[in-house]
Amino acid sequence: MKPQFIAFENPPVNEVVVSAYFDPPLSDFRNEHIGLFWRIIKDEFPEVSQHIPVRFAPEVIDNEFPMPRYWFISENEIDLIQIQQNAFMFNWRRRDEQKYPRFHRTIKPTFDKYYGIFSEFVRTNISDADPTIDRCELVYINTLESFDFWKGPHNSTYVIPSFSILDLGISDAEIQGFNCNYIYTVQTDLQINIGIRAVTNAQPPGSPVLIFEIRAIGRLGGVSKPATDDWFVRAHGAIKSCFVGMTSSEIQNLYWKSAEETL
Repeated sequence: MKPQFIAFENPPVNEVVVSAYFDPPLSDFRNEHIGLFWRIIKDEFPEVSQHIPVRFAPEVIDNEFPMPRYWFISENEIDLIQIQQNAFMFNWRRRDEQKYPRFHRTIKPTFDKYYGIFSEFVRTNISDADPTIDRCELVYINTLESFDFWKGPHNSTYVIPSFSILDLGISDAEIQGFNCNYIYTVQTDLQINIGIRAVTNAQPPGSPVLIFEIRAIGRLGGVSKPATDDWFVRAHGAIKSCFVGMTSSEIQNLYWKSAEETL
């Protein structure tokens, strides 16, 4: 019998990002290759746009004018592939009432599919070898708008019981927002970064939003793609444990509908 894990029917997941960063970068991967690669996936990802590359500080920049990061966007804007000289990323993004499709069943297999297509393209057009992966990331971005248990920043301990608002000692002071970051080492190759922030949404104007991002980061030291699969399983398990452990069990049961999931 396969093991059972806690899952949720309606989790507040707004976006999931699966990333692999290369070292060394694909130095021979140039802008002219983008059109060739787009031909392969254009039916599934008909829109392309350019963005500033993702970097890690301190990072040496060999090229004063680096190649952009390219977005390949699906027609429904839910799926997104991002490529730059040192990275391949896949995003799932919630749109309208789209339900979270599950990591192991849908998101990771989709990442694997298009990473495989990209690797074959690299072998055929750029290099005889597959990219060497040094760093992996898995990011879950959860978003809560105003609901029964959360009406604004002052209610945040109802959602995340261990979180606390700074007491200024001023009786009339009312908190308008916050932005907090926490870093934990879980295993030698697995770090968890948690960002919790309350902001004001633009639509509708002035409405509060609580965002808590759980990011798993691993430095794997130059491995092939198959060697990353176990890391992503562990990273997903750690993120799920963080989510369950840091959020209110009452809200989990009432709003997100906890259930069992078979891996």
